[in-house]
Amino acid sequence: MKNLQSQKIRIDDTEIDYSFKVPITEILRLLNIVIFNHSIAMGMEHEELKRKSNAFWVITREKLLIKKPVHSGDEVEVKTWTLEPGIVRFERNCSLSVGGEIAVDMMSEWCCLDYNTLRPRRSSTIAYPQDLEIAETRQIDSTWTNPKEVFTQEDYVFTRKIRSTDIDVNIHTNNLKYSFITFDALSVDELKGMDIKEYEIYFVNQSHEGDEIDVYKKRVDNCIYIEGKIKDTTIFKSVIKF
Repeated sequence: MKNLQSQKIRIDDTEIDYSFKVPITEILRLLNIVIFNHSIAMGMEHEELKRKSNAFWVITREKLLIKKPVHSGDEVEVKTWTLEPGIVRFERNCSLSVGGEIAVDMMSEWCCLDYNTLRPRRSSTIAYPQDLEIAETRQIDSTWTNPKEVFTQEDYVFTRKIRSTDIDVNIHTNNLKYSFITFDALSVDELKGMDIKEYEIYFVNQSHEGDEIDVYKKRVDNCIYIEGKIKDTTIFKSVIKF
């Protein structure tokens, strides 16, 4: 089975922001469309994985390298593929190109949880396609930041209540919503002063409808660290490098 999904998408004015560029949240949405289509081709989308293996996917972290901006009118080509599965971890890579030149690279890490126990499943225990061509190397030659910043009340920005439109098929908050929360912690003026080079987000714990997430932000040199917490429990961490 060919281990590559490729899709061309034309950008229009509904997908750009105040700067006339495609924001990171929209880039992630476009990547997720192609990832979903690839999971269907693999027989690994939500309903099939539940039926075959009584398991479901969760994403643990993702990293984007931003090489050039994407604008309205651009025709982009999005590609995605997977690497050799680990014991419980799966890595997926993506690229987004404009005119044959890569504008964005992404690597992401996933695992499968059992529907009954909610514990991670070994890759050998799920119906992962055995005839899938496996890529040997990742797209990004970079390491994870693994932020360990400590936040105080002085770093508090706002509280975000999770609503019904934030909830995905697993009945917890859709991972993309955390990136919206991340960038909502920055003002337009702050964003105008940044040329974002890298973006990372770590999904630490789940949240659900009605939960209130306190969002904290700290700038250290050319990095902004953001964390969302419910009381003392970390829900997500983000790093923006510019």
